[in-house]
Amino acid sequence: MENPGPFDQQADHWRRWAAFYDADSAGHLDPSPAVDALCDLAGDGPALELGIGSGRLALPLAARGIPVCGIDASPEMIDILHQRRAGLPVDARIADMADFRAPAPFPFPLVYVAASTFYLLGTADRQISCLRAIAGVLAAGGRFVIEAALPHTVIGDGRQIIVRHVDDGHAHLTIQAHDPTTQLVVSQEITFKADGTCRMLPSVMRYVTLPELDLMASIAGMRLLDRYGGWDWRPLTTVSSRHVSIYEHNLSAV
Repeated sequence: MENPGPFDQQADHWRRWAAFYDADSAGHLDPSPAVDALCDLAGDGPALELGIGSGRLALPLAARGIPVCGIDASPEMIDILHQRRAGLPVDARIADMADFRAPAPFPFPLVYVAASTFYLLGTADRQISCLRAIAGVLAAGGRFVIEAALPHTVIGDGRQIIVRHVDDGHAHLTIQAHDPTTQLVVSQEITFKADGTCRMLPSVMRYVTLPELDLMASIAGMRLLDRYGGWDWRPLTTVSSRHVSIYEHNLSAV
């Protein structure tokens, strides 16, 4: 039996994550700063979100009057989104971020990918392919925004086993392996419960450095416009854990 390709692997991973993602992420992924920032950039929209998931950003953005289209690898996550949209101007479909056709309407004045989702593409070739697809659907004068953890945050302090939480009812661990030659971090989020059950949620991420990301964007026909240390437009510093980078078409390359 052939090994699944990167897209099928991600679809399988998110099939397992779908029922737990919102509960596991709600405590540390407040959407408000991102939604405020994206509203500033979107104009009247529409916006395109890559890795739209269950709508953590798309639904509050649409509630502010910005129509949002999205793509995702997970039918289960999109089902959750569609159950929640309650008439809001949000729509999503299954597609591979590395090779997608623009959903109507396009071109988009804003395309964005948040929460390190870009790293889930898994290889440099797929990441460049994604950026080329983005450049192809970005409107003249439009903005592409990526938010991701900086590499030192993804890698961590070198520990392979990280204890996230322990109490009388359960224990939550992260077990990860880092390959610096490929920039891959393979991990499992493991939860043990007092009733003897165990839940394992996998992830494979290929992080990129900021110079590498800028080079990839240049290959795709875009250039860096601004870069910040968070959605609140704080400066990027040596102690930042994440970056928000904004790109535009590189007209001088046309």
